[in-house]
Amino acid sequence: MMRRGRIVGAAVVLVVLAAWFVTAVHLPLLVISPGVALPVGERVEFPTRLEDELSGRLLLTTVRISQPNALEALGAWLDDGKDVVGRERVIPEGVNAEEYIRGQREVFEQSGQLAAAAGLRAAGEQVSVSGAGARVVALSQDAPAAGVLRPGDVITAADGRPVAVAPELVAAVARRGVGDALALTVRRDGMIRNVEVTLGGSEQQPGPALGIAVGTVDFDIELPFPVNVDAGDIGGPSAGLLIALTVYDLADEGDLTDGRVIAGTGTIDAQGNVGPVGGVEQKIEAALNAGAQIFLVPAQEVEQARAAAAGRLRVVEVATLQGAIAALDGRSPG
Repeated sequence: MMRRGRIVGAAVVLVVLAAWFVTAVHLPLLVISPGVALPVGERVEFPTRLEDELSGRLLLTTVRISQPNALEALGAWLDDGKDVVGRERVIPEGVNAEEYIRGQREVFEQSGQLAAAAGLRAAGEQVSVSGAGARVVALSQDAPAAGVLRPGDVITAADGRPVAVAPELVAAVARRGVGDALALTVRRDGMIRNVEVTLGGSEQQPGPALGIAVGTVDFDIELPFPVNVDAGDIGGPSAGLLIALTVYDLADEGDLTDGRVIAGTGTIDAQGNVGPVGGVEQKIEAALNAGAQIFLVPAQEVEQARAAAAGRLRVVEVATLQGAIAALDGRSPG
């Protein structure tokens, strides 16, 4: 009896431990779920109060990223509206969650200023943006650039075009395809070297990618008047397109929104080039939940967006800010 009691006791302990593991132990995975769609006009402030009133709403869209336990991961795998990815697909190896969040908020702030520059430039204002290259902040061991680039490298050109600010590198990558070799000029330890990286891609990020986190060296921007963009708890560069459209609509005399609810996603540089972002399916759901009628999406991700929308809202493919403005003005087909 004594031996049997020990066996039964051990079995109970194993069951308890198994239950604890399923519900409490977090796996090296991330779940990407639909986030929220937020009005950008409420987050953009012109201290000089030059702006028009917006007759409609321009919504930035977000995804929710969480680290699941085993039970939550299983539930997400069974949910068509969620993606389960390896942690390293989102957060580079060696970067903890707090550092990643802090870095993404810094990226939002910088991309918001670049978006403001693009929007004001499209409205006829004079702006100046400068930098000394894109510094590699982090990369994982299985990144396409692993073994070629390292943290601290400063990329000063891509495919022969100068790279002054990080979004110019993003735009250079977006112009190529998965499997293409991207030629880079890199400054490392005071020396200049020319390298090539074969661009990768994944199911969650189907467009070309280097797999690195970057920031701008000596970033500087001069606008005709200050434009403040409230980041709140949002991170990353994917609101750039919607911020640029909001700034343009506020600064321009016309009425771009025309009473409509317009959502979307996409990075943008100071010249108005739109780049891919990832998480498009989840952002479509966030837009639908907010009552959006139109969804603007980078050209590289339009098929994903249309499949996710399934006819429930109009999906408009855009490659540049001017193209987005023209589509919303009805001057080009959507």
